[in-house]
Amino acid sequence: IFWHLTTGEWRQYIPASPNKLIAMARYYAVDIFLGGGHPFHKTRQQKLNPLQRMAYLSLHTVISPTLWVSGLLYLFYASWVVLGLDGLSLMTVALVHTAAAFAMIAFLIAHLYLAITTSDPPFAYVKAMITGYEEEQAP
Repeated sequence: IFWHLTTGEWRQYIPASPNKLIAMARYYAVDIFLGGGHPFHKTRQQKLNPLQRMAYLSLHTVISPTLWVSGLLYLFYASWVVLGLDGLSLMTVALVHTAAAFAMIAFLIAHLYLAITTSDPPFAYVKAMITGYEEEQAP
């Protein structure tokens, strides 16, 4: 978070226009199988495609915080009365935590699936995730 804020990289997560989002969704749902061209081209200012922006923004602002807060509530259940949280239902916290965990797992599966299947050669994006560097492809 510190790095994103101090370097201005937080701008990478600003959502794109709905038209660009729809174009990316169409590409992954249809065009990729028909050999259609990729509607997004990476630049230094725009490293993430519109779907990646939406996915990472959701992950960082909704899924992860929900998982952490519900997990901490679960962990400190015995202290709810002292903290003034005795009006909460443990069942509700458990359901929210489980839903956030499923969302995190779905994100991970989709992330790995797309990283493995859409890179040329296969696993090139997985290598980039691990090393932090992506080899540029010739145009």
